[in-house]
Amino acid sequence: MSQDTLYISPEYNPHSLQRDWGFVVSVERSDVFEVMPESLATIRTALCFSVHKASPIDFSPPLSQPYRPAKVTTDETVGNGAQLYHEVGFDIMSLALLADVPAHRPLHLTQNSLMGHWRWLRDVWRVGSSRPQCTATMDTRNAVTKALRNGKNNLAIAELRNLFKKVQQNPDNAGLHISFLNSLSLFCPFIATELLWRQGRIKQDPISRSWTKDKEGIVE
Repeated sequence: MSQDTLYISPEYNPHSLQRDWGFVVSVERSDVFEVMPESLATIRTALCFSVHKASPIDFSPPLSQPYRPAKVTTDETVGNGAQLYHEVGFDIMSLALLADVPAHRPLHLTQNSLMGHWRWLRDVWRVGSSRPQCTATMDTRNAVTKALRNGKNNLAIAELRNLFKKVQQNPDNAGLHISFLNSLSLFCPFIATELLWRQGRIKQDPISRSWTKDKEGIVE
């Protein structure tokens, strides 16, 4: 079994999402894709800035942000830069680089960490992929964006997980679900874009369901 198959299931396949939404996301997050061939430390810093940039319009970034990439070490089984992107996908890599500690602190990235984030996104997929469309409105400001305002990327992801638990506990709360998906899109744009598209909130169709199948937006 290849490394790639570790992150594929009949339910959730990050690689197919990258094929479908790669062109869209690579434009929206060009600041991250531009540094993808570089070190994980550089990618981590770019991700941190990209999350702030993608936050709500009324969002005020913290005054102190990591201008110098903090060191990122890995297990021997974990690749670097573009290699890791191709293996696990943008969403899993983003969570792995930002979830455990503040972005200005050193990080050791492990295979177990990557698998843990994949399992969580698989659960997110199970809940969101079959949910019927809703017309609910939502508040873009929540505990996730509050943590980001305070410069706490790791706390923001912890709050994102808490928000997902609330979604699971309140399956009839459509506004909560949409709020979660919008917050999820800050860190995991591929799965969030697909789930928001299924809710009728993304105008462009994915490549496999459109006439633009020649544009995959995959990092070379």
